[in-house]
Amino acid sequence: MRNFIKNILLFIIILLVLFFVGVFLPATPKASKSNLFAKLDKDSLLKNTATPRIIFIGGSNLSFGINSRIIKDSLGLNPINTSIHATIGLVYMLDNTIDLVRLGDIVVISPEYSHFYGKFAYGGKELLRTVFDVSLESINTLRSNQWFNIYRYLLKYAFSKFDIREYLLKKETQIGLYERMSFNKFGDVYTHWKLENEKFFPWEQIKGEFNYDVLDILLDFKNRVQEKGAILYITFPCFQAASFENSLTQIRKVEIELKKKGFSILGTPEQYKMPDDLMFNTPYHLNKVGLDLRTRLLIDDLKKQELTKMGL
Repeated sequence: MRNFIKNILLFIIILLVLFFVGVFLPATPKASKSNLFAKLDKDSLLKNTATPRIIFIGGSNLSFGINSRIIKDSLGLNPINTSIHATIGLVYMLDNTIDLVRLGDIVVISPEYSHFYGKFAYGGKELLRTVFDVSLESINTLRSNQWFNIYRYLLKYAFSKFDIREYLLKKETQIGLYERMSFNKFGDVYTHWKLENEKFFPWEQIKGEFNYDVLDILLDFKNRVQEKGAILYITFPCFQAASFENSLTQIRKVEIELKKKGFSILGTPEQYKMPDDLMFNTPYHLNKVGLDLRTRLLIDDLKKQELTKMGL
């Protein structure tokens, strides 16, 4: 019996050692190619892009949803598209950006609708990988709600470091859609621009209770942006029409609550509701024709805001 207990304890100790070693081992070769590592490039853009600047914050509705070259040519602003993946969480996106906002910047947030429901804004496994693989120094910025959301992925993450498949890379002939190299110099995903649409199904109704804490976090971010002498706008994500209709009540709630809090809003949800033929491979990812259209709509909304400020 004593030997049995010793063996059990030894086994537990070995597992704990492997767990802690796995958590802090460097990212595997496979993980190092992922789009999460584009955070390093986008942080560099935030640090080094000259003014005048326009900064976009959101999930892949932005990375797969705008053409920053058109924005630069039309508005004369230097665009920085910081977006990567929605499940990094809106809270991390905001906290990671605020210290690099400058005097005169225009900041445009385009959260996916799910960020306003349940705990989605606090991030998921992509947040965990972003922190431990890409930016360990940002670990101290995580809030308690974020830790509560991601701790469940720690075990699988740690033991993935010992998976041989993470170290065997196939020789690729082209850049994938979800790799670090799939972003252009502005931070837009461009590798799908010449590809055909992929088949996918509309998403069901958004689940969860409306999260009013997200509004408070956005308000705090707005105040900090304004303290820096910058301007904040919130716009709505491009969203496939069928998925939009499935969550119409939830979408309307987002619009109402944002207006109640007095945010400067660009456009309406309906304006960015997109037909199926403009969607690439998910309800939030536009093809080239769609993202060019969405970009022009966004430019028009920005111009209208500037005219409104001038009293015209």
